[in-house]
Amino acid sequence: MFISIESSSSDLSVALLGKERLIDRLTIPIKNELSEIIIPTIKNFLTHNGITFKDISTLVVGCGPGSFTGIRVVVAAAKGIQISNDYMKVIGINSLAALAMSVLEEAREKNCRYIISSIDTKRGDIFVQTFEVNNIVKSEFPFSVINEIEILEIQNLKNYLLTHKLITKNVLFTGHNSELLKNKIINLKTSIQDNQNSNALSAGKLALHFIDKNIDFKNTGIIFNSLKPIYIRSPEIN
Repeated sequence: MFISIESSSSDLSVALLGKERLIDRLTIPIKNELSEIIIPTIKNFLTHNGITFKDISTLVVGCGPGSFTGIRVVVAAAKGIQISNDYMKVIGINSLAALAMSVLEEAREKNCRYIISSIDTKRGDIFVQTFEVNNIVKSEFPFSVINEIEILEIQNLKNYLLTHKLITKNVLFTGHNSELLKNKIINLKTSIQDNQNSNALSAGKLALHFIDKNIDFKNTGIIFNSLKPIYIRSPEIN
């Protein structure tokens, strides 16, 4: 079984996955108490499902970008879990890629070639990254990274599209501030999902996809075989 944890936004998200199905998931809002509650929350979550860390083969962790505190605490907790359970495989996930994974089917249904994911920086702007959708469902890669993670003010999204030569009608935008974009940029599609934060379920599904197909994920910019926080600029506690 896989356990996946993610806290790049203002929530702590935990998911338990079998090889082909979701077993359980939990999302709780957090303020400043994450470091105190994360391990007890994960242990209680496992106990509720009748298992312990000994039943977990793989730990999947959202590594950011996003909330500095959320990323720091989740990565530190995951490293502690691994030290105590050294048989456990640990995988890091780009949280923007996990967010893209959550809307992959929606993008395919809307015939969108690209997904732009956004996460709140907590400083009045957003982290953004663009992914190109692979419409061959059985392909190794669900999508590929088009550009590096950038920091952007939402009102400058139109310039971002032009800079990266993205045709608006081919783009699905998801994540922070997507509601503000409705009808603001002609032909831009925004995700219809209620919760547009990166979450543990999507991170876990992304990891499972790569592992099930035995894909070499080195240098993909999506998934990593180590835990390292993704900080795009100088950390600020939030």
